[in-house]
Amino acid sequence: MKILSHLLLCFGLVLFSSMAMAQSSDYFVGDWDVQIKDTPMGTISLVLTLERVDGKLVGKFVNPDDKTTITMSKITEEEKSVTLYFFAQGMDLYLTLQPEENVKGTLMDSFAVEGKRVKKEN
Repeated sequence: MKILSHLLLCFGLVLFSSMAMAQSSDYFVGDWDVQIKDTPMGTISLVLTLERVDGKLVGKFVNPDDKTTITMSKITEEEKSVTLYFFAQGMDLYLTLQPEENVKGTLMDSFAVEGKRVKKEN
């Protein structure tokens, strides 16, 4: 009986930890209002959409003014960050984001980036 209770406890802990890891890995999933600050063109505001498709994170930027889109060519996920790779303005660029109160990061390790989650209307 004691062995059975230990096995059930271990199973419960494994299940709980896997659920916690699944939730944290999807922190970035959703829509984000993102501002890339102090670029040569000034502050750039975009909507970043990230979703999980077949277990992989995919995404795109949408310009809210003219509705043009920039699709991510690659996304790498680390324990506490994601790096988004994309082509814009004739250059291959990357943006690294970390979860903080919202998200913060840098574009090409040079330009500060801040983002807030877009709240869905009910």
